[in-house]
Amino acid sequence: MLKVISLNLRKTKILLIFLLTVIFTSVEAQYPYVDNIYTKHQLDSMILSYQAKNDTLGLAFTHWAYAKNQENSKSLNESPITNLRKSMEYFYAAKDYTNYYNIKGTIGSFFMDKEFMKQLAKDYIESAVYYFRASKNILNEAGHLVNLANIYIHENNFRSAKEILERVEMLNQQIKNKSYQGRIHSSYADYYARQAKYKEAFYHIELSYEIAREEQIEWLEVLALYFKSKCYQSLNNEEARKETLLATLNILEKNMNLYLLRKEIYDNLRDYYFKKKNFAKAYEYAYKAQITVETIYFSKMESDLRSFTEYNLLEKQKMIVSTIALEKKIAQNELEKLRTEQNIYIGVILGIILFFCLLIYLYFNRRKIELLKKSEAENNYQIESLNSLINGQEIERERIAKELHDGLGIMLARIKFTVEKSSDKERITKMIDDVCSEIRNISTNLQPTTLSEFGLKKAIEDFVLKHDFSEPNLVFQFFGEPLDLGTNKNLMVYRIVQELVTNSIKHANAKEILIQIINTTESMTLTIEDDGIGFDENTIKTDSSGWKNIKSRANYLQSNISLTSDSMSGTSVTITMPHH
Repeated sequence: MLKVISLNLRKTKILLIFLLTVIFTSVEAQYPYVDNIYTKHQLDSMILSYQAKNDTLGLAFTHWAYAKNQENSKSLNESPITNLRKSMEYFYAAKDYTNYYNIKGTIGSFFMDKEFMKQLAKDYIESAVYYFRASKNILNEAGHLVNLANIYIHENNFRSAKEILERVEMLNQQIKNKSYQGRIHSSYADYYARQAKYKEAFYHIELSYEIAREEQIEWLEVLALYFKSKCYQSLNNEEARKETLLATLNILEKNMNLYLLRKEIYDNLRDYYFKKKNFAKAYEYAYKAQITVETIYFSKMESDLRSFTEYNLLEKQKMIVSTIALEKKIAQNELEKLRTEQNIYIGVILGIILFFCLLIYLYFNRRKIELLKKSEAENNYQIESLNSLINGQEIERERIAKELHDGLGIMLARIKFTVEKSSDKERITKMIDDVCSEIRNISTNLQPTTLSEFGLKKAIEDFVLKHDFSEPNLVFQFFGEPLDLGTNKNLMVYRIVQELVTNSIKHANAKEILIQIINTTESMTLTIEDDGIGFDENTIKTDSSGWKNIKSRANYLQSNISLTSDSMSGTSVTITMPHH
């Protein structure tokens, strides 16, 4: 029964890991997939694009994909180190710590075979292992644990290596990763060979080799053959050793870029042929080993490894300098504190009293000044609002006088002339009807009857309808709750609409003007926008009577007003009035 429960729990864990992986993959789908093959031009273009967008996560994934492509190129002139470092830094900046530690451990694996960088490799891989163990990410923990075990094996720390390998085996029983199983057997082969336990070593070599062939993992196949050759060397089976080395070299020279291992095999073949007194062959492999060393030394990979060492030293120096600067600042603060305390002790009581008296005086004096400034600003604002309203009223009076003089006055004069010269009653009646219509238009402009009788929404609809047969086209949209702001506020909003629409008709050269009201329980938003020629917002005449009237009415409504305009999209004015 307990075994069944345990099995179900393991299946549940695996299912959860799979679901999390699917979710995480869908989030990353918008970015480059790191295992895809891209051209250099594609990757450079993506980097420029994400830099322009300031997309840190996009840059992290792109540099990671760049590194993967460089690693798969199997050329020493292509090094993934720099792009891995950049990707690591971007993931850290984006707070994506899973990928940050995954790449940090990967960078550490590149340093494992460099004697002068082994400690750095160990630090990087250990930090990745601890993070994934804490976050219960067993797949990534297992992958980095194998590399950590190999470091301990190279240090002949067999006890720690054994403990790590046993944990990896336990984790792999849950995830069942075939390539991990092959790596575990490869590590055990090296582990037992270094302790002269060749029977156990050969056992794990064969298992590792079978998995490598089955999964088509060439580097793992090469390692299995190399470990086998080392075992044959220890057992003094020189012919078997030679055949194994040649088989290993055959794979390496065709497909792989494991140049350090290739150099080791050249050295081993040189030693073999030297013992057999075949000096021509010994010289051939000695020469190949020398060429390989030179190739490695002048390669981009080696250059990047040296640069990374300098980068790591520089980062450590920065931390040391920052620590020293912080300690110095703390010491200076402590010294200043002591000096201040000594000065305070001289006149502690009198000093405290004077200090608090001064603070109280300054506080009340500053408070008084702020109140006076606030009162003065409010008075100036009220005066400015009143002046704007008075100016608006004067302009309205001038407009009415002009309409009476130019429209109604001329029409009455024509009626008088017609009455004196003609007895055509039908014509006189029509002229009187025109006068009545003109009077109604003037009356409507002064106080729209629709506004008082049917409300703001109907009044604006009526205003739009009157412009229905002229350019530009007026469109009115209303969304939200029924609107009733009260008589005064309704009139203010209506006048704002009139003023803004009139400005657009006169100056914007627009084809369409949109009037939109969105009314919610919290606020009302009025937007008037056109598709006209726009203007420079910085050159608007803020002292013009029209704009002042709009602002004063908006202030009366306790509203916020915003203006945007450009030559491509026209002008848009938005007024937001909260419901109090």
